[in-house]
Amino acid sequence: MIANDARLRTISRRAVLRIGIGVSAIAAAAAIATGQSRRPEVDATARTSIAKANADWLDAMKRQDVRAIVEPYTDDAIFVTATGESVRGRPAIEQLMRDRFAKTGRVTGGRIVEDGITTAGTMIYEWGHADLEIARDAEAATPVRGRYLTVWAQDAAGRWRITRNLSLPD
Repeated sequence: MIANDARLRTISRRAVLRIGIGVSAIAAAAAIATGQSRRPEVDATARTSIAKANADWLDAMKRQDVRAIVEPYTDDAIFVTATGESVRGRPAIEQLMRDRFAKTGRVTGGRIVEDGITTAGTMIYEWGHADLEIARDAEAATPVRGRYLTVWAQDAAGRWRITRNLSLPD
């Protein structure tokens, strides 16, 4: 009976810890989303690098240049689609982009809007949305909107690279 009581206390502590961590994560996410937390300022060089990568991404999407699209990713980056499909590594992300172009058509215009950016430890978390115009064959362009969360990390050379990228349904 004593052993069972100790086991239950351990399970209870773990459950409380998990709940606490979950609630803290939700609260932190809500604070970030509403701008209520005090976040460390993102370095101007990092901001410039990320803004350039986003502009280059949009241009590469218009050209359907998959190599340019995946260039800022780390070798072991993970990309999660809005449907929950997950691929790891530059070659797999490149193939995912090829498949997307074949299925959905080409990007003819649009914009990327950064809704927020913050530093946590050595990483930068950027979130926002993309408003794109996509055309298939001779059809008129269709507006498409999606949200994203991108995690950036500095490589050994000091360059900011994408380590995780999540496309979120709008």
